[in-house]
Amino acid sequence: MNMTSDRLHGKKTLKVANFLDEFEKDDVKRYVDIVDLFQHFGVKLTKKGKNYMGKCPWHKDTNPSLSVDSIKDNGVYHCFGCGESGDIFTLTEKMKGVGYKEALQYLKSLRGVGLPKVNSSPLTASGAAHQHEESHKPDAAQDAAPLSSPDKGNGNGKGTSHEDERQGTSAAGPAVSLSTVMDYYRKKLYESPKALEYLTKRGLENVANYERFKLGFADGTLINVIGEAQRAELESIGILRENSSEHFLNCIVFPIVDELDVVVGLYGRSINDASKLPHVYIKGKHKGVFNRKASKVYDEIILTESIIDALSLIELGLENVQSIYGTNGFTDEHLYILKDDRVKTVVLAFDSDDAGNRASLALKEKLVSEGFRVKVVAPSAVSPGETLFKDWNECLQKTADSAAIKQAIAGAEVFEKAASPADAFTVTNDASHYAFTFNGITYRVNGVKEMFVNNLRVNVKAESNNEKYFDNLDLYSARSRKNYAENLSRTLGREAVRVEKDLIEILEYFERERDKSLRMTGASDEIVITAEERQLGMDLLTDPHLFERVIVDMETAGYVGEDMNKLLLFLAACSRKLDDPISVLIISQSAAGKSMLVDTVKRLIPPEDAISATSLSDQALNYVGDMIHKFLVLGEAVHGPEIEHQLREMQSAHELSRLVTMKDPKTGRMETRAMKSKAIVSCVMTSTSNSINPENASRSFIIAADETPEQTRRIHEAQKKKYSLERYDAKKDIIPRIEKTYHAAGRLLEKVAVVNPFAQYIQFPDKLMRTRRDHERFQDLIAVIAFVRQFQKEKFMHNGMDCVECDLEDYRWAMQILSAALASTLLEIPLSVIDFYDDLRAFAREQAAEKGIKASEVSMTQREIREYTGLGQVMVKRYMRMLVEYEYVVVVRGATNRTKGFYRIRDDEAIKHVDLSMIPTVEDMEKLIKTNENGKSGSSGSNWV
Repeated sequence: MNMTSDRLHGKKTLKVANFLDEFEKDDVKRYVDIVDLFQHFGVKLTKKGKNYMGKCPWHKDTNPSLSVDSIKDNGVYHCFGCGESGDIFTLTEKMKGVGYKEALQYLKSLRGVGLPKVNSSPLTASGAAHQHEESHKPDAAQDAAPLSSPDKGNGNGKGTSHEDERQGTSAAGPAVSLSTVMDYYRKKLYESPKALEYLTKRGLENVANYERFKLGFADGTLINVIGEAQRAELESIGILRENSSEHFLNCIVFPIVDELDVVVGLYGRSINDASKLPHVYIKGKHKGVFNRKASKVYDEIILTESIIDALSLIELGLENVQSIYGTNGFTDEHLYILKDDRVKTVVLAFDSDDAGNRASLALKEKLVSEGFRVKVVAPSAVSPGETLFKDWNECLQKTADSAAIKQAIAGAEVFEKAASPADAFTVTNDASHYAFTFNGITYRVNGVKEMFVNNLRVNVKAESNNEKYFDNLDLYSARSRKNYAENLSRTLGREAVRVEKDLIEILEYFERERDKSLRMTGASDEIVITAEERQLGMDLLTDPHLFERVIVDMETAGYVGEDMNKLLLFLAACSRKLDDPISVLIISQSAAGKSMLVDTVKRLIPPEDAISATSLSDQALNYVGDMIHKFLVLGEAVHGPEIEHQLREMQSAHELSRLVTMKDPKTGRMETRAMKSKAIVSCVMTSTSNSINPENASRSFIIAADETPEQTRRIHEAQKKKYSLERYDAKKDIIPRIEKTYHAAGRLLEKVAVVNPFAQYIQFPDKLMRTRRDHERFQDLIAVIAFVRQFQKEKFMHNGMDCVECDLEDYRWAMQILSAALASTLLEIPLSVIDFYDDLRAFAREQAAEKGIKASEVSMTQREIREYTGLGQVMVKRYMRMLVEYEYVVVVRGATNRTKGFYRIRDDEAIKHVDLSMIPTVEDMEKLIKTNENGKSGSSGSNWV
């Protein structure tokens, strides 16, 4: 039987919709006290008995009618005057004028130090501390300063009194958090050539990792940008020493985060190799784990001695890495996280010296006793010849051989605890229930749903020695399992801890069975193309107006307008047959037509090549089966980090890898084996949220549905024909013929190598980091256009490969698509929002001319904006929120039930579009080709033009 660990939260399971946000809800409630949150929003409360009373902010309340209970359900409130009630999340939603997800993120961001009011003075990187001028009213444009539950202290071991805070005499002082300090240090990193040179010297050259792990540099200027109150606060939390010098002076600083991604610790590495203190930590007990999310994703975790070593392995492509705090720096938090995240195997990758060897031996015994499988791999295991690598950073600098490291880990000896008879169980299943037998006790489980996500309520009847106990419980609830175990222990005399482990084993069994049921068979019968289908497909593929025809046919199939979006999505689907397919992410509000666009394209793809899903379990993609050259559609699904990582792995490495535990048929022992499968897919996802994981977004073209009134009118015109004879005829004859044609064409496209002889002449924007990937996406786009037009080109052989060349027609279509898609991809702001902002400017200018003031001084309400633009309230609210977030619009006064919300444009200036002028036009490219190559291909001699 596989190792049982105390994974009490059931994290590695099916995740859909907002499951991760819901999962974090309890964690946030533990840190944010509701009484202090009311105080934070400017509502004064007075203790009355067990509860607190105050004047309700949502109605005219002369006598306090708001009751707040900080104990019940971790904090609830109710107004006896107007009936408003809720918890910290509904409170934040109402006071900030946001939805649940934004409220959750806001509360997470507020966790830091002390309990400041909304007018605290956070540290700024621009020069000096300043006072926020935002209103205490809801919907203020700027967020409040960080806060944390006072019973958790303020980060330096000095707790804050509830009563002091609630009577308005805060002891917390100015709001300066570790996150605030790191924001300053991060900016200074890029201003310091010597810091960047140090990182490069250590082989840490991937700038993307600087941003991913939010690296900073302490250059000694922090003391110049703070006030006296902040100086005292920074001394108390260990950023400044008593002599006001910086604790991390001349150090590369690494933030260390907790479960909520909040900075709770700092590690500094001096860039002066002669420093007497090369390793510097924030004072106090070590908190947090570097690369915290890795253990949520991987069953096998590599532990290094230092963060530099961990980052070195990540630089080499090994993502399943976390670090400890030196040879004796394995903390209780490390152990808790490894258990709670269901890690199966721990690889101890310490330095190749005596201290590292001793630490590995001691920690190996500890982890084995806790039930983990343990491997020990030192850098010396991959040292070539007589060379001996002391640590992984030296390995990175001298060989950068990730394959050798992976091989050493895969072949390392496994140490594990001998299986206890108590861990073994048998299971039977009949039509009515499951029966699990563990060492003298049987659990009969009824009511198991075929599909479940984050709860699994069942009835469990336990039997042992003719004694019985049964009750209902939720197997995903730690509290429910604990209560059941304690009650059963009193009835049957079995240890409660043992019962909880049995229940976790039962839960994991059901998870495995559920994931197996999601297996989708990829095998299909051999497709035979008839002569008629071949003729239809070839007519399409050889048509000189192929792409114009694609646009028209998709309109006939039901999707009007958005020509370039339709064509890009069709080309993405066709790219599934290439070794580097392109992926697309469609972002727009509900009812904008995202799903219909995707469905229309999917109907044109051979059914055997398309895979679609709206929700996935963590391991579902591993059970899909054939994932080679497929069109993968994930519609409206919000995935957790595990799924997102798998998507990135498919897009970058074109494979899926995982560790699985299985029984050796010869020895009967459980073994963990690495399983890898090829996964070459074109992935299309849709979302209504602009908050997309940047790692995922940078691997895709980002497009937005056309949300203009003109597109709405086109849709209305098409909808008017829904019940016409013309439409009935189209659905019966024309559309099936179109689908047959495109299915045949998709099957006729042959695997060929695409050669781009003019790629060296393409210039591309280089101001944004993500253009490193977008440039490659553009090259892929040109290639897939040439691939689809392969039957309109002359093929040639090279080293046994069939090849075709890109020509100017391919480039012409790529430029048309690029002009429509790349702006949205790079700006992160949908074009519809930019058009909306232009309307705001026009309205402000008209009002300014009438009133004799500047356009930036004109205040406007959402009602006035709706009336001027003709847009609905939902769209206006969404657009305004984004413009406020990106600081193009400011909130003059937040809206409540009693007052209007007023907005102003910050400056009467247009949103700058990304400059694409350096990309050669088709005409420029033709001149470049003729000038530099005389219009001839060096590989085949074909005419590019």
